[in-house]
Amino acid sequence: MVEQGELFATISPDGHPEEAKEVMQYKAGDYFGERALLRNEPRAANVIAKTDCTLVSVDRHSFKRLMGPLDAILRRNMEVYETFKVQEGGKINI
Repeated sequence: MVEQGELFATISPDGHPEEAKEVMQYKAGDYFGERALLRNEPRAANVIAKTDCTLVSVDRHSFKRLMGPLDAILRRNMEVYETFKVQEGGKINI
């Protein structure tokens, strides 16, 4: 979770970092990394700080203990990511 600062996420098609595209921006109050926590899979994007940032992080065990049934809400929000696909012409969406 972003406590303060600004960040952006990039994703690379088929693991080609030289073709990374910005796909999301984050500011105070936003969060990222829920997909990896919920699905127990590697991160889907790189998140890079644009400014000095203060972040709050939580490990999987603490997340499950603290969030409990709220993970269903995060799963629903995560479905937005699933609707995007890499498009022709180099435009990338997650």
